[in-house]
Amino acid sequence: MIMQKLLFPILLFAAVGSFAQTLPQVKTFSSYRRFIKAAPQPQTPQQIVQRYYRQYSQQHRCYRVDIDALNVTETSFGGEYCMRQIKSEIRQTTQGKLMYLLYTGDNFDFNRGESIGGRVQSGLAGIFVLKQVSGGWQPLAVRAYNQIGTYGYAPEAKYWSFLRFGKDRWGFMTPMSYLSDGYSSSEYILFTHNGAGKIGRSTITSNTTNGYGLNNCQTNPDSDKPLTTAERRECRAKWYRLTTSSFRILTHASPNAGFYPLRLSVSGFNGFKHYRNQAFIIHYDAAAGEYTMPTDYPLANK
Repeated sequence: MIMQKLLFPILLFAAVGSFAQTLPQVKTFSSYRRFIKAAPQPQTPQQIVQRYYRQYSQQHRCYRVDIDALNVTETSFGGEYCMRQIKSEIRQTTQGKLMYLLYTGDNFDFNRGESIGGRVQSGLAGIFVLKQVSGGWQPLAVRAYNQIGTYGYAPEAKYWSFLRFGKDRWGFMTPMSYLSDGYSSSEYILFTHNGAGKIGRSTITSNTTNGYGLNNCQTNPDSDKPLTTAERRECRAKWYRLTTSSFRILTHASPNAGFYPLRLSVSGFNGFKHYRNQAFIIHYDAAAGEYTMPTDYPLANK
């Protein structure tokens, strides 16, 4: 009987010790509290956005984002931006219910209360993909700081589209245009969510020409004198003017990493080679996490 009384506490201690090994290795009560707090907690979409855009301007009704203070590596230009939500979409996916938020902002002078920026400045865009959980939302993928636009301005809401790039593959797209040093170019900018924790950025050139810098091969850009026949032929070999007449997501084609290929029809000329509504296919590059223009696409590297 005495032996049974001695063995019972020992066996009980051993059982408790064995069970404790299956729990997270928490050494103190305070570290246990930190373990509990580390688990993602449901929040409102606004609370999640405020993790990245921490200062709100009541006067200008936007988030005040200082790129210089944040030391953001995704942008090459600094300054402050006035960020506002311009798009919100909700879709039911295999991951559950997802919310897609788009924020954009201009380079902004908060003292004068106006958008600013020179030729080298851009606007800013932020994309947030949130997953609905019991009691609120959790961030699934975030890309909060993206240079976009020209002269300090981000594209307006009317220029953005929300598109389905594959099964449970959604994203935002906007066109952009540039004119610099005799070159004119337009692009499609795509922000695509891979269905998990990543948002990729793709750039696809849609229109381009260097004719402004070449004076359309009529006169010498330096002297303004008419070109000779030989000079004009040499110039024509360098001159290109290429446009795309359509942008299509090929929903019936085989996807790559869940993303459908894109098709663009090209017209124009590149030197002495001409195109007339010639179709080119652009596939999603899973390793790069973006759509990549193939080397035979006439507008690539222009």
